[in-house]
Amino acid sequence: MVLNELDEDNASMNFRIALAPGWTGQGFGTEATTAVLDHTFFVLGLHRIALDVYSFNPRAERSYVKAGFVEGRRRHTLHWDGAWVDSILMSVLSTDDRPSNP
Repeated sequence: MVLNELDEDNASMNFRIALAPGWTGQGFGTEATTAVLDHTFFVLGLHRIALDVYSFNPRAERSYVKAGFVEGRRRHTLHWDGAWVDSILMSVLSTDDRPSNP
């Protein structure tokens, strides 16, 4: 997990996570993401966490939604394996309602 690109003036950061092969599909990513969000909002006092996920990764997208992220789509941001792929920009705010047990 990585929190980077701190924007102090706007109390926001970017978030990334990667799971090792064999550890996906078991809820670990959602649980870890929820823990990071709790820490950033309640301990660090940030207001916004954002990320990008490519449309060829629907499993990650579902995990982020379960953790409370809201999505918006940027069309054709990556040419991948001979086809254009969308990027899904997602964010969650400290003021958003989030699931208590994703």
